[in-house]
Amino acid sequence: MSAIADSQRFGTADCLTWRQAFFDRLPSLAEALAGVFVEIAARHGNAAGNTWLRRHADRFIDPDRVFARFETLAGDLRRAFAEIRRHRTQTEGLLAACDWLADVEKRLSVGTLNATHDDDALCDYAKGQAMGVEDARNQLIGSIAGHNRRLRLGLLPPPRRLPPLPGTISAQARQMARLIAEARNPLTPPAPSIPLLAVFRWERAPVMSIAVADEMALAKGRERARQHGVNPPSPKMKASAQLARLGCDKWWRRQLRRITGRRIEQVMREARRVHKRAGIYCSNLTLERRRSQKVRNRALLEAIEAINQHDQTYTLAELAELGLANPDHRRAELMLRISDTEAEANRLGHVGLFVTITTPSRFHPVRSHSSQRNPKYDGSTPRDAQQHIQSLWAQARASLARDGLGIYGIRVVEPHHDGTPHWHLLIWTQPDHADAVIETLQSYAEAESPEELVDRFGQRTTARFKVERIDRDRGTAAGYVAKYISKNINGEQFARAGVDGDHLDSYGHDLNDSAPRIEAWAATWGIRQFQFMGLPSVTVWREVRRLTEQQQDELARWEEATRPRRSIARVLHQIREAALAGQWDTFLRLMGGPNTPRKEQPIKPWSIPAFRTGGGDEDPFSHATGEINSGLVERGRYGDEIRVPKGLVVKDHKGREAEYLTRLYRWDVRAKQSLAASGFSGGGEAADPWTCVNNCTPSARRSLVPPELLTPRELSPEELEAQMQRYRDWRASEEVRQEMEDAEMEHRMIQAAVRQHANPTVLPEWQSVDEFFPEGI
Repeated sequence: MSAIADSQRFGTADCLTWRQAFFDRLPSLAEALAGVFVEIAARHGNAAGNTWLRRHADRFIDPDRVFARFETLAGDLRRAFAEIRRHRTQTEGLLAACDWLADVEKRLSVGTLNATHDDDALCDYAKGQAMGVEDARNQLIGSIAGHNRRLRLGLLPPPRRLPPLPGTISAQARQMARLIAEARNPLTPPAPSIPLLAVFRWERAPVMSIAVADEMALAKGRERARQHGVNPPSPKMKASAQLARLGCDKWWRRQLRRITGRRIEQVMREARRVHKRAGIYCSNLTLERRRSQKVRNRALLEAIEAINQHDQTYTLAELAELGLANPDHRRAELMLRISDTEAEANRLGHVGLFVTITTPSRFHPVRSHSSQRNPKYDGSTPRDAQQHIQSLWAQARASLARDGLGIYGIRVVEPHHDGTPHWHLLIWTQPDHADAVIETLQSYAEAESPEELVDRFGQRTTARFKVERIDRDRGTAAGYVAKYISKNINGEQFARAGVDGDHLDSYGHDLNDSAPRIEAWAATWGIRQFQFMGLPSVTVWREVRRLTEQQQDELARWEEATRPRRSIARVLHQIREAALAGQWDTFLRLMGGPNTPRKEQPIKPWSIPAFRTGGGDEDPFSHATGEINSGLVERGRYGDEIRVPKGLVVKDHKGREAEYLTRLYRWDVRAKQSLAASGFSGGGEAADPWTCVNNCTPSARRSLVPPELLTPRELSPEELEAQMQRYRDWRASEEVRQEMEDAEMEHRMIQAAVRQHANPTVLPEWQSVDEFFPEGI
């Protein structure tokens, strides 16, 4: 017998009717609710069962409705709902499952957007939100004239009294606009029930302006962003820059993609779909979303090309493969910096430490061995866990700085099988500082929940903090961290001879399969995987390496034109020689050594504002901010000044500085030419030119259209006369003659109508008098 039929033996006819209506409202949950009712009624009576249903009516939710709404996740949500119910008593499990499912529905609803919908729906929704911000601003600006007219006629209540404003005139104007915008809406007339004379005063009210309308529109736009869980632009920006972002569909698209991706992944973690027995490191859905994103990015890079002043043309995809976007290049640079840093540390006599820091149990949704639900889990996301470790790391570094204990090295962030991050630190320090450094790091890492660090036998564990001193006889520091570097980039590494399972991660998965999942995990949660500390700027290293042997002549011409001091040139050439030779240890030594403050290093990056080079044919009006850029400095989509890296600033031992240009190519980006030859890879004498007229060697593969059809040519007299004769024949045709007659007839009718209304109409006396307003209105 079903639970609903069993529940009918309790209560009166009115009770049965009320309970049946209650069950009909939640059809997919009716049987479970009836079972709970029967259990309570059997123990405590019919009234107790009805009271329980009535008391928790707001907490019940129809699961099938939620599953149908989020069809992509329906199977995972259904399993998680059933699992939560099983892990508690029948009463508590049902309430806990309903609470979780209601919270999931709320989180997966970003405004009115379903987070599980495809990317096309998200893009359309982003456009709608941007248009909503723009429409609100346009409505406010359109009401300015009417407001000022009502203000002039004395039909508005007095404004609130504004305090005296300090600062410059421009700062006072901005503050005045903000105060007016935060007051009662000045564009709205008073309610009809308020007598005008009761609020009327003879004092000057502030006039509505575009600045005030922008402040009011900005407040509405920021509130719209908060309703979607989006962090609004920084209030330190100008109002125009904030509005430009809030009114841009691309800005909304980036924010919504980030939020929906993280919320879906967190729901998958809570549904126990992210662990070593399911989707390790990240869910399968997140992995597919990341692959789709990379496909879109690749297609965009293939569709855009860059051309330099030497007419060398490459697609952005080809240029990306030459840089650090190539995972092989990125891994090679990281391993070089680690290996040479160790060489410099050995020269200085420093000792190496390999430290692992993990988070408390409350950050892990599942248990480490069984992958079952962790009862201590508090719903924290991987970003919460990352911020927790960052916080204790900042406290530890501050303590080390106060004690004069210097450290340098690299930290690697990687996920546990359930997506919770942990840190690996490869650091070097002086031998007499090693014990103090270990004690300081351990004290902060184990400060929270120390009871978790003791096992059931009363022995202290290394679950939260583990340290290994690097033994040079057993291997190098690069060997300690090589596997973690490879695992977090592309899974490619040179397997160590004699080491079984060196191609597998700690959970037995192949590194080539794990690397894409870890990369998707880091991209979804916005976690920086690698970071060096206490070492020189890698930007300087990369900029110096741009000055290769092929640029020797350009470097000589630059020094001849700028005439830097000989001591400054000597510094650059020494560091350049080490960088081109790939000697990071020598570069580190020449930059001042480990833990040298940036201001004391001999070289720093050089950036300047981007100047407009369009020759006057660029549109100076910004449709995003409504401003006219009459200056020479180029501004971005949101009105911000664009700064571009140009090279390096080098100083000698006396602090004298000189600039060196390292960006020797000027690139212009454009859409890929549709007539470009298939298989063209850029460069060379036959590279795609700006126009079809060029001095390059002709190439039969450059275009599918003959050049004579692309370039106008001069006509012979015979051809010109034939064209003119065809034109005269066309003008003498019957069709053209009829069209000309119709146009002439229409013109005559318009002139006759104008002559009939030549005399102006005399206005009535009351309409010919100019308006008069009393003094002070």
